Amino acid sequence: MWPVSTTRAIFPAVPARPATDPSRAQNVDNGSIYACKEITQICARIGCLLCHAPVRDGAAKGKIERFFRTVRESFLTRALDLSSVDALNCAFVRWVEDEYNAREHGSLGMKPIDRFGLDLRRIRFLPPSEANDELFFVEQDRTILADNTFSLKGERYEAPRDLRSRKVQVRFDRKHTARVVVYFKGDRQGDARPVDFVANDRRPRATGSPNSPRESAS
Repeated sequence: MWPVSTTRAIFPAVPARPATDPSRAQNVDNGSIYACKEITQICARIGCLLCHAPVRDGAAKGKIERFFRTVRESFLTRALDLSSVDALNCAFVRWVEDEYNAREHGSLGMKPIDRFGLDLRRIRFLPPSEANDELFFVEQDRTILADNTFSLKGERYEAPRDLRSRKVQVRFDRKHTARVVVYFKGDRQGDARPVDFVANDRRPRATGSPNSPRESAS
């Protein structure tokens, strides 16, 4: 199994990539991280076919392997600031933008950034929508309890509709659960709210009872 930190590391890169033509495929390594449930779900939501390279087939991923070699020989051999991951990432971005993409590639006969520009017309972005972020959320199954609540990462949430005793899917950002969206049978039900234990501890007012404040005042 891959470490949890490795799975978390790849997630920010997924929504950063535009949604390509559904007829196109996303070619990835055969590692278990690329076959996890979250990656499979995201590709299905945006209409992208997920294809894995054959096992022990170096030629199927020759381009990326050659890039990795360039990184090892031209970037990792430098005196790098290893005080933090952020510092290393910043140095890597500068190297890619200022050096790798700025010089002519031996096989391409042009700069990599210019080759990428030739295919810009083939890129299709997701249409504007408030729910676009939810396409890249992690999804987990939950069973709604008799009080119409469920638990997630040690917190109790109230379902947006009456879904008691039903199995639902909840989507949320892997890094935090400030927003939790509930789906039932593929339909979006709305955002769940953290349970207010103080308000829920009060007995509901009986409407129409002889002792109700409204009737007493009349």
